[in-house]
Amino acid sequence: MDTQKHIFLIGNPLLDISAEFKDNAILDKYKLEPGMASLASPEQIPIYDELWHTEGRLAIPGGSALNSARACNYILKNQDILEKVNYFGSIGNCDKGHTLEKVLQDEGVKGNFHKTPESKTGTCAVIVVNKDRTLCADLAAACEYQLEHLHANLETVKTASLIYSTSFFITSNPTALHEVAKTASDLNIPFAYNLSAVFLVQFELENVLKSLVHADYIFANEDEAAAFGKSQNMEGDDLKEVAKVLAKWEKSNTKRPRVAIVTYGAKPVIVATHMPGTDEVTLQEFEVSPLAADQIVDTNGAGDAFVGGFLSQLYQGKEVKDCISAGIYLSREVVQRSGCCFPDKMEWTA
Repeated sequence: MDTQKHIFLIGNPLLDISAEFKDNAILDKYKLEPGMASLASPEQIPIYDELWHTEGRLAIPGGSALNSARACNYILKNQDILEKVNYFGSIGNCDKGHTLEKVLQDEGVKGNFHKTPESKTGTCAVIVVNKDRTLCADLAAACEYQLEHLHANLETVKTASLIYSTSFFITSNPTALHEVAKTASDLNIPFAYNLSAVFLVQFELENVLKSLVHADYIFANEDEAAAFGKSQNMEGDDLKEVAKVLAKWEKSNTKRPRVAIVTYGAKPVIVATHMPGTDEVTLQEFEVSPLAADQIVDTNGAGDAFVGGFLSQLYQGKEVKDCISAGIYLSREVVQRSGCCFPDKMEWTA
């Protein structure tokens, strides 16, 4: 890969409003399933004001792809590789949107946003109970990304050396997502893609698969991989078998292998690799050093940080083991903090 070029990510930018609670009372109040991610119903909208006025709440830039962009930039910056991360999304022309732009600018991420004056910047409620997190997103302006913005800035996509997006972006503009994925495939630019959430695999499978066929790298956690397995009549199957199916799924670009990565908390990371046109799938597992229970503060953003760490090394042409190592390091750091935040000093080397 050419490190003189940039990494391109596109997704739903949000402002995370995070608060910790001792029990599930607020989850029960708003009918949220513990530990899961969902989109807010009209009845759940008041949760944002309630969280905003909760003592000790935090406001942190969020959204899955944006978390990964910031995580990737964090490691690159600490490796003296500056201003190589480009991010597209849609925000409101409001204080929260301006806050997002300033944070990215200060960190060195190049944000290029479609802005809508009619809607406010999207927010995500992050409810932390006993160190587990439940997410409920009000996408608002984030789900109003316009294809015209992509077309006007398509050169940023075409000149990237690595492209990443998530299934979450289906909720904003599936056409834009598919166009980005196909552009990557057509131009032989490595494309990495995240299954993102169980509900997307369950209810948007057609759109998920439409982008997945262009993916060179696929990320999923254990729940998302299990949901994908269920969609393929593999309910209850070992996640290694699901990873193999993901790796062997139809692929538009046959010039390079597909790598499917399944994370499973403190359990080993599963990596399945398949070269199109062959039957063999190579399976690897990478150990994760567990943290003590009292070290874990908030699991929000851990998977996104893993992806960001992975991409930071993939961008530099490193081997998969180095990409996994960076991902594990940063995800372990993130879970020891509230929100998707990073240590002042990076203590990881390739």
